[in-house]
Amino acid sequence: MSTQSIFKPVTHVLFDMDGLLLDTERLYTVSYQEVCDRFGKKYTWDVKSSVMGKKAMEASTIIRDSLELPMTPEELISETRKIQEKIFPSAGLAAGMQVVMIPDDNLDRGLTQEATLVLRTMEDFKPEMFGLPAYD
Repeated sequence: MSTQSIFKPVTHVLFDMDGLLLDTERLYTVSYQEVCDRFGKKYTWDVKSSVMGKKAMEASTIIRDSLELPMTPEELISETRKIQEKIFPSAGLAAGMQVVMIPDDNLDRGLTQEATLVLRTMEDFKPEMFGLPAYD
């Protein structure tokens, strides 16, 4: 069986670019609120607007300090990324997309089950599997 018949032909490719091509701001809000819920805190618009445009570590420090969360900024980043990894494949699939994941080595592999294809590295991607021209 040809690998070309496994996946649907692709005419366009989207790369996750945090809010530019995909609505990831909603995912950040959902994931931060899920962590805040564990501590009975509310991720309000005031807190959200104070971290927009900030780098992850700075944003997590502000959120932790503003909401008095009993965790380090690194723990907050780690927890929100786990939540986002659960949400993202489902969101892409719901939009009718094929989802190719290149997950972090530490991610629970159970969270990649909905993905169309899971790769170890970007170098493992073979565009011809999706009806695209092969790399030169």
